[in-house]
Amino acid sequence: MDSHALEYYSSYSDESPHGHFHRVIMLQEEKGLSWDEVSKMAPKITKGWYELSRVSVKDRIDFTQDYWLAKIPYHPNLEKSLDRFFSSLDDIGIFLTQQSQDDPFEPQMIYSFSDNGGFFHGNAPVTENEIIALQKDFPDYILPLDYTAFLQIHNGFAKLTDTGMMKAAELKQSYYNFQEMIEQQEPIVTSQGVSVNPHSLIPFYKSFGMPFFQCFWAEWYPENEMGNVYYSGLTKTISDCSKPDCDVETMAFKTFTDWLLFYLEKIE
Repeated sequence: MDSHALEYYSSYSDESPHGHFHRVIMLQEEKGLSWDEVSKMAPKITKGWYELSRVSVKDRIDFTQDYWLAKIPYHPNLEKSLDRFFSSLDDIGIFLTQQSQDDPFEPQMIYSFSDNGGFFHGNAPVTENEIIALQKDFPDYILPLDYTAFLQIHNGFAKLTDTGMMKAAELKQSYYNFQEMIEQQEPIVTSQGVSVNPHSLIPFYKSFGMPFFQCFWAEWYPENEMGNVYYSGLTKTISDCSKPDCDVETMAFKTFTDWLLFYLEKIE
C-alpha cells in the first residue's frame, strides 16, 4: 500500500499529529469483523465492498476492474485505459474513517499505485434515492449517463489530496456557489473570446485550493449529451471546444468518460 495513503489515512494522536481522522480501520486487515458489525459502524458501506475486503489483493484489483467495465457505458478507449490503470496498482483497500468519536465511520476505497506512486480514493456509491434527488436538483438538464453511471461506482472520487469529483448531494450547492463566485467577476468567455452564459456551466470537479473547475456545459452536446469544459477562475475563460479533436490539449472533453480516463492517468 502506498505510503502517502497510509500517512493520510491515519489516526491523529500525540505520536501521530499529522493524522486526519479520529480512528481508521483498514477493513481488509480486520478479518474478525462481521458484516453485521461493519454495517452498523459504517451505514454507507455496501455488502459488495465488505466482501471485497475479504478476498486477496489480486482478486480485489481484478473484481474492481471488472465492476468498472460493467458499470461504465461503452467507450472505445475504456478497456485499454482501465487495463493500464489497474495494472499499475499494488493494492485496493477498504478503509473506514471516523472524524470524531461520536461520528459513524465513512467507507473509502483506496487505489494504491505500485512503488509509492500515489493513490486515488473514492466514496461509497450513490443510492437510488440520491440519483433521483440529483435529477430533481437539475430539472432543466439531463446529466450525462456515463457520469451518473460512475456515481454508482464512487460518489466522490479524487487523486491524492485533490478536491476531485464532488458528491451528488453537493452538486447543487456547488453550482450555486460557482454562480455566486462568477457573478462577482468579469463575464465568462471561451478561450476564443466568445461570450458564455454562466448558468449553463455545472461544475462537477474542483481543483484543490484553486478556482479551477471541470464543468458540464449545457450549450455543447457533441455526443448527444453534455460535453464538459475546463473553467479557469484566473483567466475567466472556459476551454476551446471548436477543434475537431478537442480533449487533453484544450481540456474540453466530448464525454464524461473522456475526462475520467484523462484524470486516471498515473501520477508522476
